[in-house]
Amino acid sequence: MTTIQIALQTIWLSILALGLVKLVIFVVIDAILWRMQPLIGLLGFILFVAYLLHWI
Repeated sequence: MTTIQIALQTIWLSILALGLVKLVIFVVIDAILWRMQPLIGLLGFILFVAYLLHWI
């Protein structure tokens, strides 16, 4: 019984740890994108203008 309980606890803790790692990765990516938002907007505007100029 103890072996099954230890195995279940190990599986549960690994699932929780994986969820925590995913959450940390998501928060870091979100913070990076939030800081780079003006730069991404400027890049999108430049690419859009370049696309329009190609067809004039």
